[in-house]
Amino acid sequence: MEKESMNLLLPRGISRRKVAHLIGGAAMASTIPAALRSAFAQERSLNLFTWSSWGEQGFVDEAHSKLHLDIKPTFYSSSDEMMAKLRGGGTRLYDMIVPVQNYVEPAAKAGLIEPLNPAVLTNSKDIFDQFAKSQQWRVDGKLYGIPFVWGANAMAFNRKETGELDSINALFDPKYKGRIAMRDEPEDTLSVAALKLGIKQPFSMGEKELQEVKKLLISQKPLVRTYWKNVADVQNLLATGEVVVAWSFLAVIAPLRKAGVDVGWVWPKEGAIGWSEAITPVKGTNKIKLVEEYANFTLSPEYGELMARNTRYAPSSKAAIAKLEPALVKDLGIDIANVNRLVFKDLPKDKSRWNEVWNEVKAA
Repeated sequence: MEKESMNLLLPRGISRRKVAHLIGGAAMASTIPAALRSAFAQERSLNLFTWSSWGEQGFVDEAHSKLHLDIKPTFYSSSDEMMAKLRGGGTRLYDMIVPVQNYVEPAAKAGLIEPLNPAVLTNSKDIFDQFAKSQQWRVDGKLYGIPFVWGANAMAFNRKETGELDSINALFDPKYKGRIAMRDEPEDTLSVAALKLGIKQPFSMGEKELQEVKKLLISQKPLVRTYWKNVADVQNLLATGEVVVAWSFLAVIAPLRKAGVDVGWVWPKEGAIGWSEAITPVKGTNKIKLVEEYANFTLSPEYGELMARNTRYAPSSKAAIAKLEPALVKDLGIDIANVNRLVFKDLPKDKSRWNEVWNEVKAA
């Protein structure tokens, strides 16, 4: 009976032998509770390498409340930074990441991530087909994630200074000279220039089109206040009025509005840069089952609703959107019909050449 009771108390994956090793055989009877609590805390924890939005305290608390799971976030500010740090030893530090769809294949090919078991992602039944069936999240027939969120990088602007805007042309308008911000990242910024030039498939550009984009961006440079790397930087610039129009993340909008800044957000008529993100296991994690449990949780209606209300990002769950009032859905612009207006990030034909062009722009 005593042996059976101990088995019932053991956390998943913790053997009696491991417990005995942890607590020391002779002192076993008096120290079991503390040792088990420590072992359980270690077992029910995950190291998440992610964008700052998904490591905010509200999401950490929700995982603890609903799953009794301790999420320990570390942040990156770009997909290239994510890849570099994983290659530099991050696979020994993290259990899971939140990649953008166009980095799934290179991460898988580089041996940095693990596939998921589709059968355990039971909440995927509520995910829009555009994301649940996306081939960008599959490599060699293996599933590396089902997006819990989707959206666009687009334009933020100070209504008091600019009025309503609906065109990428605002980012190239001399009347905003010195008060424009662009992202210091080739995939976004080269694509913005391509859309302005009427190039419908930016990620398939050849050398001639890349040269046209480079020429346009060099001509824009005297108008640009800064090329930002961290979302907090562009948010502060918009808050102080140093910048009145920026190519940005949606994450800047809610804090600025809360601070009383009348900031607008628009997918320009020329198009915006689409993305989706999912929980993906890091190669070598010994907590793959926990990662899958957490990945499934992010696909739930409860998580999607929390995310939409707190970040203004679009949940990929139909059931989550059904929990939101119609006025909020309209304000967030998360009608799935709008997805056709986005150019989703993909692997450029020659990524190294894109990096070279962007460096040439900045050096000009």
